[in-house]
Amino acid sequence: MRVIERSEFRGQDGEISLENRLRATLSHGLSWYGEMQAQETFTSRLQRHLDDEHVLLRNVPLPGSNLTVPLILIGPQGVRTILTTNKRGVFRARGEEWLVFVTSGRRFKKARPNLQSVASSYAQAVHAYLQQQGVPLPEVEPVIAVTNPRTHIDTAQPAVRIIHADAFEHFASNLFKFQQIMDREDVDDLTELILHPPLPELETARDESIDDLFELPEAPPSDIDPFRLEDSPAARMSRRGRFGFNRPQWLVLGLLLLMEILVVIVGAAVIYANSLP
Repeated sequence: MRVIERSEFRGQDGEISLENRLRATLSHGLSWYGEMQAQETFTSRLQRHLDDEHVLLRNVPLPGSNLTVPLILIGPQGVRTILTTNKRGVFRARGEEWLVFVTSGRRFKKARPNLQSVASSYAQAVHAYLQQQGVPLPEVEPVIAVTNPRTHIDTAQPAVRIIHADAFEHFASNLFKFQQIMDREDVDDLTELILHPPLPELETARDESIDDLFELPEAPPSDIDPFRLEDSPAARMSRRGRFGFNRPQWLVLGLLLLMEILVVIVGAAVIYANSLP
């Protein structure tokens, strides 16, 4: 599986520096680093089972919208958007609901954000964008991948596909059982279309080769417009800013920075002490 990273906070070696971690935390909130770790866990396990005909795009800004899609998996079997989470606990996905079990009340209550709504928003936005580009893709499947092995999700006809931490390999192997609607060249064309969208002022005609990407009949036009997704759950998660912090979050962030500074000071003191005659 080929992995293409588009996050501005990862270096060329794929690592996240302290400076970038702090910048990303200020921009996206305290949960950002945990989400990146969840992506790494999912990616490493999926790579063992998927071949080079599959491409995993990570943290891709969706053209024409304010969304950054966490994961887009493109393969011969179609396109899937994947929302990874390392949340711990017991949840229930019933229809479109997303519930969390509260031990104090011994009951399920609505959890926020609703990860099913967020995952669906990503899939709808990607599907709408591809249809606008003339790609007759029948659907984009939304997926939630849970990387914490201590998390359990009770499912009752959920709105999205949900994968537990012990089922990543099963998910990958099952992909090969689906009908193939694209070949390697089609996968590469779709990847290029998402990463490098055509400039409207340079388009003179729609690329007829895109119409031949799929063997399935063209799906009816979608009424979902990625330019109108400003209020979707996925958009709200993507644009969380520094002013969304409350006081405890600022304190935690300050403690994190202070600890890093102390580590540097102690390291410098040890080096200086060892250099004395």
